[in-house]
Amino acid sequence: MFNKENYKDLSRDVYRLDPKGKNYDYNIKEEAIRKIEGLDYQILKTSDNTSNGMQAMAVAPIKNGEADTSEIVIAYAGTNFSDKLDLYRDFQSVILGNKESLYELKQVSKKTIPIPTPVANSQIITAEKFAEDIQTDYPNAEVTTTGHSLGEYLALYVSAEKGWANVGFNGPDPYDVLSPEAKKAIETETKKVDSF
Repeated sequence: MFNKENYKDLSRDVYRLDPKGKNYDYNIKEEAIRKIEGLDYQILKTSDNTSNGMQAMAVAPIKNGEADTSEIVIAYAGTNFSDKLDLYRDFQSVILGNKESLYELKQVSKKTIPIPTPVANSQIITAEKFAEDIQTDYPNAEVTTTGHSLGEYLALYVSAEKGWANVGFNGPDPYDVLSPEAKKAIETETKKVDSF
């Protein structure tokens, strides 16, 4: 039902969840119905994690006036470049490969060197948790992922871990933070992944 243009539009729309973003749209909320390239879809669930900057939404196409939850797309937002905290947290996740926790440098006294102090789960962890919640709420759905840039990094990570298809745009490779099981599956199976 969703085509490449729909995935592209969803990967753009999800950025509008961020109240700090320049294109914030308060209409992008749970239960809202939106239209992209001739396709109506309903937003089933959103996430705007203020501790680490991860935004995501799960959507289903409208068929016969109802959300058809047999097909769900999870879209992940990329970096908000006007938010320095978002940039710092993204750097820790993508560049440094901190999968579990994000850190800030905290100086104990003037004479001691700064020590890393955990402050939040990484976006990787919250992206995966969002996907698990969707999988629990809609166990019979065929779920795919999409995103742009950091959002595609998260979408690729989740799709590899879950064995789901992905259609995404300009994302870095999350291979280094994948579980051994996901790495093995990627190396031994043909995955349905389209990344542009």
